[in-house]
Amino acid sequence: MVDGWWTDIEREIDEWMSVLGDCTPAELGKHLGMSESATASLICMLAAEGKVRISRVSAADGASRAAA
Repeated sequence: MVDGWWTDIEREIDEWMSVLGDCTPAELGKHLGMSESATASLICMLAAEGKVRISRVSAADGASRAAA
């Protein structure tokens, strides 16, 4: 059941965040056994529900930055 899966993964994310504290999607994904992008997608869903806060974003290596 999808609802059961979401509850399980949400609980696992919460448990790992309690252990890790602030972390990157890659760090969290490593502990969850998921890719960074899959973990980032889950984090975005939790942020939309107000359950986590996304506090920092960085440009990827080699990414061009628009002039301010």
